[in-house]
Amino acid sequence: MRNVFIIPMLFLASVALKYPNEIVDTPIVICEADRIIIKIKTSISNPSHIYVDGRENDLECVSRNQNKIEVLHDKCGMVNEKTEEPTGSIRRLCIFVQLHPLFVTESDRSYCAQCVYMDSHVMKDIESTLDISEAPPLQLSPQFDAPVMPKCNYSIRKEGKDGPPVQYASIGDSVFHVWSCDGDHNGILVQNCHVEDGQGNKILIIDQNGCGIDHYVMDTPVYNGEQSIAYQETHVFKFAQRTVTRFICQIKICMKGDDCKKLSVN
Repeated sequence: MRNVFIIPMLFLASVALKYPNEIVDTPIVICEADRIIIKIKTSISNPSHIYVDGRENDLECVSRNQNKIEVLHDKCGMVNEKTEEPTGSIRRLCIFVQLHPLFVTESDRSYCAQCVYMDSHVMKDIESTLDISEAPPLQLSPQFDAPVMPKCNYSIRKEGKDGPPVQYASIGDSVFHVWSCDGDHNGILVQNCHVEDGQGNKILIIDQNGCGIDHYVMDTPVYNGEQSIAYQETHVFKFAQRTVTRFICQIKICMKGDDCKKLSVN
């Protein structure tokens, strides 16, 4: 997050105008085999600068006057986290989009994106991030190696499991965590869910059998009849002295029928 110090001054007959260009949609994240591509849609012209957070002076980490930035794996401080169950890797990257050629304005945004590369299609990690009270970088929806597995989604919503997605909330607000995977022949089990503060601290809230650990935090998810959608209502909480709460879960995929009957949702 960038701190901007404002010195109040008095001018006569002066009007502060908002910079006319703005970001008009959620960026698109493309997970290539050797790179992550993030595309930005703006109202008038391409952003003046798109750069990896903290790497604005590194030419291979900066895109100028273009609507996208491409970052090769293992470059520009890209995080590469290996996973064991399932085997694969999660690559994370944060960028800053500056619209004005010289200054950071209120229309600028920062985003954190991630791609999940799977060696196995049995399970996958998906996550959803809830920004509490303040507005730190927006966590883009995880992108998966789609050809090898069903497309799954983890969202946090208000006003019910079918309500609008929510990105910002206050402590005590009622929200619904919703997990789903497409495909007419697939069932799911939500398991191994952790809540993280972004500083390395994490707590298990749903175990490997899909059961809630502490019903005051999050109870066992409820499943629809087809076992393709799971959801649970919670009240917003956070770590002390932290404004971002990240939820990371695994989803176990099964073929509907006898295979899904083996999953424990007790």
